[in-house]
Amino acid sequence: MTKSAIILFAHLPGFEARAKRLSYLSSKKATQNISAVLTKHSFKLAKKTKIDTFLIDTYQQKGKTFGERIANAFADIYAKGYENVICIGNDCPDLDLAGLQNAIAETETGKVVLGPTQDGGAYLIGIPKSKFDKIGFCLIKWQTKQTFINLISLFKSLNSSIFKPQILKDIDNEKDLSSYFKGNKLVKVLLNIINKLKPKDTLQLPTSILKLILSQSLLRRGPPMASYSF
Repeated sequence: MTKSAIILFAHLPGFEARAKRLSYLSSKKATQNISAVLTKHSFKLAKKTKIDTFLIDTYQQKGKTFGERIANAFADIYAKGYENVICIGNDCPDLDLAGLQNAIAETETGKVVLGPTQDGGAYLIGIPKSKFDKIGFCLIKWQTKQTFINLISLFKSLNSSIFKPQILKDIDNEKDLSSYFKGNKLVKVLLNIINKLKPKDTLQLPTSILKLILSQSLLRRGPPMASYSF
């Protein structure tokens, strides 16, 4: 067994579609498809590191609040014998293999690794077992603009050495996706999913149906109005 493990903490696509909207389309199918692609990509990325990876999906998450669920996920993996746990989500297309491997290496030196997002959240959290404070972790203001600041404050209060990778953008809604850097290959795939589900601008009817509609319209027309001279 390796001493480190990765948690991919993510909802199943169906649940993701209930919690957020990743497309301007009213149908939840686009969000479900996008979520599935993001999770598959993140899991493959984690597996490339060659360390043990655990997908903690909706049914495996335990707790009433987000804080309880993610804290329990960390605690469960430590309980399996791992000394370092690195947690990622499925919503950061710019996280690459080099960035993830660097986070693992820094965590294994005893540092807490906190990857900040542009909106105040965290796309990656790496914690050595000796630095994990489950109660404090539960009390973080998760899924807010204060999340990253709260995490920094928590681990500073524990006198932990903190490593901060570069700031990356995550995808929480359709606006985030539409404004994402279009040069990202994964984002191109996600936008293509939306385009394929987009309804056509005009309704194309067969010629035979158009002729029938036209003939019915002519039958319903009354006689021409009479012309009078005075």
